[in-house]
Amino acid sequence: MITSTMIPLILDALLDNSTSTLSTTQSPVSIEVLDYVKRVKSIYHWLIPMMIIILLIAIIGNGLIVISAKWLSSPVSPYLKLCISLAAADTWAAFLLILGLIVNSYLPVIWGYQKNSMCFEALLEMFRISGMLTSDMHLFALAINQFFGTMYPLKYKIMITTRRTRFIIFCLWTIPLMFVFGWFIAQPDDGLRHPTCSFTFYNRFPFRITIFLIFMLPLISTLIIYGCILVKLLKAKVEFESYCNDQQIEISQNNNYNKNNKTPATRSYSTRSTNVYSKLKLVWTTLLIVSTFSLSWGLCVLYFVMVCADGCIIIYRQNIGLYMSLFLSSTVNLLVMVKLASNPFIYTLRIKAIRSSVDRFLNKVRRRPNDAKSYFMTSQVHTSAIEPTAI
Repeated sequence: MITSTMIPLILDALLDNSTSTLSTTQSPVSIEVLDYVKRVKSIYHWLIPMMIIILLIAIIGNGLIVISAKWLSSPVSPYLKLCISLAAADTWAAFLLILGLIVNSYLPVIWGYQKNSMCFEALLEMFRISGMLTSDMHLFALAINQFFGTMYPLKYKIMITTRRTRFIIFCLWTIPLMFVFGWFIAQPDDGLRHPTCSFTFYNRFPFRITIFLIFMLPLISTLIIYGCILVKLLKAKVEFESYCNDQQIEISQNNNYNKNNKTPATRSYSTRSTNVYSKLKLVWTTLLIVSTFSLSWGLCVLYFVMVCADGCIIIYRQNIGLYMSLFLSSTVNLLVMVKLASNPFIYTLRIKAIRSSVDRFLNKVRRRPNDAKSYFMTSQVHTSAIEPTAI
């Protein structure tokens, strides 16, 4: 939730102004400010606990997928490794959002906690923004992986090795953090180099447009890549369906044809057709994740770059009212939280390998015996639907 920091800062400024005003005279402005603070407190009493519950669901769901990765059947494809890493990134993001809600919103607004330093908030914001970029880059890496698997299936295993996959995942986690950390130490007397870690650059346009561009470029590239993959797979699907129709006509015309015996060519086309449908399912699954990601984090980043305290199109308390700012920030943040909580259901409902690993882990926790032979056979079927397609 990258817009939560501004609400407590605004409230602190309003409360300071109202206190100084009330000490001299009772003006309408001070009454309006106090009324706003009172309304925000009443809203936060139920809004923040609701958000925390949604985020706890996200932590439990994504954490379950990460823990269950141990029970994935070997060999684990790069696609599944990236999905597990993305689930870990979502778990980390949900945890940071809970910390942000408590530190930036609940404690200062509900309990009136006064902060002497912004160092913890600066570190929290740094990790949260880098976590958002990490999730974004994971989706881009998934798109690249599926692109090579679809366009260059024969060279896929040579290009996407286990060592390269591990290195890519390591970079997806570290590079965004190092980049955002650079902003927090770039300017003297600002960010982590300020005595109280007051990061004023955060509320200015240069930082926000930079984050917006770094976020949007991989996301747009991801959508373009999946468009190319879908064109390729849908074309192959049409060709295979046309071939199957021709085969059925040939079978119906040949009365002596034994329908139980398939020629090698027929079996080959059947296998390739299965691979195409498997690829299409994985692509649609990932597109579902990407589209919901765009709707949630995309709107959040759009609000982040459009509304700030200095240099943006919309300026706090000048072009947008406090109530409208609270409504918009709460809406986009709720979308992000619902997105984080919905991802585990997308994984388990549409990716059989992950669903099987989760089932086996839960059986292990409940101490239910697993039929090793049947699980092995099931795992092999699930994996074979992925590995031959080079995804």
